[in-house]
This record gives sequence, C-alpha cells and structure tokens, in this order.
Amino acid sequence: SAAGPFRASAAIAVEPRQYQLLPLLLALRMDTVRLLIGDDVGIGKTIEAALIAKELIEQGEAERMTVLCSPALAEQWAEELRTKFGIDAALVLPSTVTKLQRGLRADQSLFHHHRFTLLSTDFIKSERRRHEFLRSAPELVIVDEAHTCADAGDGRGGRHQRHQLLKGLTEDESRHLVLVTATPHSGNEGAFRSLL
Repeated sequence: SAAGPFRASAAIAVEPRQYQLLPLLLALRMDTVRLLIGDDVGIGKTIEAALIAKELIEQGEAERMTVLCSPALAEQWAEELRTKFGIDAALVLPSTVTKLQRGLRADQSLFHHHRFTLLSTDFIKSERRRHEFLRSAPELVIVDEAHTCADAGDGRGGRHQRHQLLKGLTEDESRHLVLVTATPHSGNEGAFRSLL
C-alpha cells in the first residue's frame, strides 16, 4: 500500500507480518542503526533486515549497501532482495569477483561501482581483502549469520578474521550495521558480548 507509514512500503513486494516491523521501528529511532536481530529460523530475519535497508535507502540515509553472508546463502539473499525489495545486488564471490572487477579503473573500488553488493564473508575476511573492503565499505552493512563473527577468544583462525572484519566496520561511527542471527547466544557469554 502506497499509503503506509514508511517510504519503502510502496516499493516492496511483500506484506510483512506485524512482528517483522519491530526491528524497523527500533532502527528508525536510532541516528545510526546498530541492531542485532536474533530470531529463530524461519521467522523472517531476511525480511526484517531488508525492510530496514529499503527504508534507509528510500530516506536517503544510505546510498550503498552490502550484505555479508555465506556463499551458500548469497543466491537466496539476491533473490529475496530483487523480487521482494527491488534491490538488484551484485554477487561478490570468489567465482565472480574477477569478472566484476574487469573494466574498473585501478583507483576504482568494486563497492563504489556497484551500489548494492552481496559479499561472501569468508572471501573478504582475509587481511588483504578486508583492508581493501574497509576503505570503501558502504554506509549500510547487513551481516547474516553474525554469530560466526563473534570473538571465540582464541585470537586466531577464520572466526577471528571475521570478528576483525566486523570490528573494522564499526570504527566508522556513522555506518549502519544490522547483525542477523538465529543463534545470538551459544552459551559463551564472552562471544555474545563480543557481538554486542
């Protein structure tokens, strides 16, 4: 319905359930959105996060957006964003990055060239790629399966690299960050606090 209370309501092809609007309402009360959405599997976390993204884009609060997710979920995210929210995101995966970079100037970032991207968290977490991404990261970042980025406390391995990636993203205090997980707390209080 074009008469809805949100700018994005006329531009989406999904009718959110009432509870799916709660994260959006919370987000709109924040100057900079920093939100952890911890809902069960099948509740609609993708819709909740995409509602926030679409509204921030429609309001002009974010021009560019990246979704960090596992490669296995990238196609699903792309489909949801395109069909339900009218956001056509480029898939940045090990198998697509060379093609996407072809034709870019040496000083041009892939993340400036493509307004909306879906990015493999494991691809971008390495130190070289992470620093490159952090220099040109969008104003809005959604992190799917955010629990995999919690600090395990051992200071090494892939989990540590993902945590360093998120920590780097938070250094820009104006960057909107939406963390999405079905497992916000695994019983490890330190890991949970590292997400917060």
